[in-house]
Amino acid sequence: MGYFSNGSEGEDYAEKYCSRCIHCNDCAIWDAHMLYNYEECNKKDSILNILIPRTKDGWNEQCKMFIEDKN
Repeated sequence: MGYFSNGSEGEDYAEKYCSRCIHCNDCAIWDAHMLYNYEECNKKDSILNILIPRTKDGWNEQCKMFIEDKN
């Protein structure tokens, strides 16, 4: 799941992906990660693992709901 160890890491991710996504201003995925990040981070079956997967090296990948805003 997208785990953000601090605010700066979360802001970097949001700038890289969320700011370019059509869901930017109303994103349930981002909200769920901010609300449940800490308690879900060690649960292998958490839906959050599917929505923002991590690489084998532990980096956050692009959100599965990402749709680039062409405007």
